[in-house]
Amino acid sequence: MDRLGLNDAFNRTVNYMRISVTDRCNMRCLYCMPEEGVPWIPHGDILSYEEITRIVSATATLGMRRLRITGGEPLVRRDLSQLIAMLAAVPGIEDLALSTNAVLLAEHAAALAAAGLKRVNISLDSLNPAQFARIARRDYLWRALAGIAAAEEAGLTPIKINCVAMRGHNDDDLAAMAALTIERQYHVRFIEIMPLHGNAGWQAD
Repeated sequence: MDRLGLNDAFNRTVNYMRISVTDRCNMRCLYCMPEEGVPWIPHGDILSYEEITRIVSATATLGMRRLRITGGEPLVRRDLSQLIAMLAAVPGIEDLALSTNAVLLAEHAAALAAAGLKRVNISLDSLNPAQFARIARRDYLWRALAGIAAAEEAGLTPIKINCVAMRGHNDDDLAAMAALTIERQYHVRFIEIMPLHGNAGWQAD
């Protein structure tokens, strides 16, 4: 770090920050979380919206320009649009994005856009209801699709969809996922499983 900005070890400018606002989630995806869930961090131990905004304000003076709100599932945290409005008002912040599974997005997309959110990244692993329910351990595909539609209507574009490609779980649905880029103005990206504690070897076949 220097007086003119934030730089990494290769002297590249750092102007992008990811902010996790919760460790909680409304799904239990096979590759991410056990069915019984995990021990949650007590609410009093996580940063308040005011504390997050103070940190962002300090980093913005050093050149931070782009923010991504993540979780867990960030929309399970109450009044998230309030945080978005607070961050959008920080001088120097130019871009605000949200990573979400879209299950709660239909009811919040308009308010988030009005608060200053620019775009969304959406985790979606299948367009097949049965496959989606098996992977997420929740029958929420219809809610996720409604959330994507609401985000598009609210102007939270470009909509980027991240699909975790998994042999034997959704590999037969990947062509349909890719076709979304033809049918709609979506950016579909296929990603590999991120190694996490407890999921090592679960797909080793």
